[in-house]
Amino acid sequence: MRLQLVPSDRPWVRMTLGAAEVAEDTEGLRLTLLPNPGDRYADAQIDDYGGTDFIWRPPVRLLIEARFSHPAEALVGTAGFGFWNAGAPPGTAAGLPSAVWFFFASPPSRVALEPSDPGRGWLAMVWRSPGGLRIPWPAPLIRRLQRLLDQPALARAMLTASRRWIMVSQRLIPMDLTRWHRYSIQWGHGEVLFEVDEEEIHRAPFAPAGPLGFVAWIDNQFLSLDLVAGISSGFLAVRESQALMLRRVEIIHLAPRRFFLPPPERVPDR
Repeated sequence: MRLQLVPSDRPWVRMTLGAAEVAEDTEGLRLTLLPNPGDRYADAQIDDYGGTDFIWRPPVRLLIEARFSHPAEALVGTAGFGFWNAGAPPGTAAGLPSAVWFFFASPPSRVALEPSDPGRGWLAMVWRSPGGLRIPWPAPLIRRLQRLLDQPALARAMLTASRRWIMVSQRLIPMDLTRWHRYSIQWGHGEVLFEVDEEEIHRAPFAPAGPLGFVAWIDNQFLSLDLVAGISSGFLAVRESQALMLRRVEIIHLAPRRFFLPPPERVPDR
């Protein structure tokens, strides 16, 4: 079965890094992580921005039919699909991170700016940072920031301060990931609605302004953004192949809401 991609004129890019494969089979497009010792990054991905070509702004609706090869408790690393703006390579100008997506993270990952946030598992998540600010991220600057944030006290202070200007809304979704499901994200100007199989499962009361780009991926990374544990990241060993399968990806620009006054009542001639 061939993956259906809409709009068909976007520059859809299939990408692999390290021990990973992207291939079509009878189910659709299979993004696969191969067994590896976790000594380097591995990623299987499809996106529509090719590095920096972010075009999507609300109101937009994303429809995806997807399933995983393993249940959530057996998956390793991170995975998911939706919109983000953090895929720009070092040396290019990129905005502060924003995302609207279904996101998976296995232990020891925990992405949570509030103590009550689950931070890991299969999540519906919105991450909104202030828009308009674009910063060049040369590789030496990234390495310098990483060395600073290796200090737990400094990392915790930065995360605490970031809660004033970064907004995160997330909900854990307990479900069977190995079955085919129909996922929907309706990204509006003031809220984001998440649905699974036509049932609402989360509504975030805010939304990033964009522009963002579409991505679907599975990798062996872990990431901790935690007020207690601080900031850490690295790679995890993958003992057996695991995959994210896609058979439909459709992105639709929604027409702005218009309000029409009813036509004036006609007064019969006398």
